[in-house]
Amino acid sequence: MRQISTFITLGLITMLSCENYFNSGTKDPVVAKVGERRLFYSQLEGLVVPGTIASDSAAIVDGFLQNWIRENLMIVEAEKNIAADINLNKLVDDYRSSLLVYNYEKKLVEQQLDTIVLLADKKSYYEANKYLYQLSHPIVKCLIAKVPESVKSLQAIKSALNKSDLTEASFLVKENAVYYNSDIDRWMSVEELKSLIPDGMVQTDQISTGKIFQKRDNKHEFFVKILGHYDEREIPPFEYIDSKITKSILSERKNTLLKQYRTTLYDQGGHNGAYEIFDFQQN
Repeated sequence: MRQISTFITLGLITMLSCENYFNSGTKDPVVAKVGERRLFYSQLEGLVVPGTIASDSAAIVDGFLQNWIRENLMIVEAEKNIAADINLNKLVDDYRSSLLVYNYEKKLVEQQLDTIVLLADKKSYYEANKYLYQLSHPIVKCLIAKVPESVKSLQAIKSALNKSDLTEASFLVKENAVYYNSDIDRWMSVEELKSLIPDGMVQTDQISTGKIFQKRDNKHEFFVKILGHYDEREIPPFEYIDSKITKSILSERKNTLLKQYRTTLYDQGGHNGAYEIFDFQQN
């Protein structure tokens, strides 16, 4: 059965569109059956939004029915072929226990975890653990500008970029460029830089602090001045991994919180008789 019949589907849609169908006391009918598994009409409620045209409604209902049948055929087949050594009840119980613990721990973290991470905390963590954050790719700080080739101040821009003080260069770029990166203190990967400029403009092995790259492409002049760089396998600056450090600190706090909570439960349980340990002899 590749598709539910149009007659059945349209009948279901008619029922779904009747707001008082269940209010009239009508019994919840079975829509489909796979083995002993049943899909009831009430489980289809909410599938079709009022005002949906008949053809779309039919497609929605038909799709849901087919998916339900396929899923339950697979479940029935799995039940028939379950390995003899699998304790299904234990698996279900273990999964239920894991879900309960996961959701309770999530609630504990939401209620009790201190999520305020001070700058001093992050700096201290960085100094103690920065070796863990070695770069897998080179990164740069740079100024990027895309300037129309018709602009008269191209030479002035280039001259200004050669200065250590970028005040003049930043002003000229803002006045004339059709695109420039406004945050020159942000570190980015070399791959990100290359995605913003013409192909072949910057070669990774040519990157050095202070170097200026220039290339004309499609009636525009592109400028890139490297303001700082770190190579692959070097330890990155604090600013580049600031957010990662925050996540690491919060993760450690979370683990400590949950570990301490389990220890508290254990100690309290020993005092109030929540658990017992029995002596036993092995033959």
